[in-house]
Amino acid sequence: MKKILQIINRRGIFNTIRFFYARYRFLLKYRISVSKILSPQEVGVTHPYANNYEAISHFSFNRIIRQIDWPWDESTFVDFGCGKGAAILLAEKFNFKRYIGIELSPQLIGCCLGNIRQYKHDLLPRTNLVIGDAAFYKISADANVFYFFNPFQRPVLESVLQNIKKSLDEFPRKIIILYFNAVDLDLVLDFGYRIILEEKVDKITLYGFGNYVFTNS
Repeated sequence: MKKILQIINRRGIFNTIRFFYARYRFLLKYRISVSKILSPQEVGVTHPYANNYEAISHFSFNRIIRQIDWPWDESTFVDFGCGKGAAILLAEKFNFKRYIGIELSPQLIGCCLGNIRQYKHDLLPRTNLVIGDAAFYKISADANVFYFFNPFQRPVLESVLQNIKKSLDEFPRKIIILYFNAVDLDLVLDFGYRIILEEKVDKITLYGFGNYVFTNS
């Protein structure tokens, strides 16, 4: 009860209700569990730059993506650190052409695959799940929407941004980056990306570093 009162004091009653609903929405609506925060060790990961697994709030994801004028149905959504698949399931509502999830934990990839099957089985043919280190993932020529929810620490993010740059140099195109809880905002800006949407405070989740959308044009 004391913890709940602390949450209410920080968020207010309305946003507290939305916070808890966001945590358990998939379980309540689709019988899919994505809510628990897990350490790298709990999902079998020993990488020194791995962060905790945490599912994105659907309120945060939808609120940001609905403000962007972008041809989602012509785009490929790439989720770095896809975990149990919450972001891919939310992105499905925007009817992307293709979905790619990169995840270091085989345990989480297994959960992600099961969740997609249960949520919407016909999403599988348009989804490619990759087990491996995001720092070494080669960016495909059609990938143009890149999603991060602070999945790893700065050295890995820098490698991923370098890989995106290489892909853009080889196959020039317009892209956007969706970066939630943008711990390394300065690094993305150092690569020359321009902010097209910023939300410095997420009133529901209270992420410490805000949510941002970038483009290269």
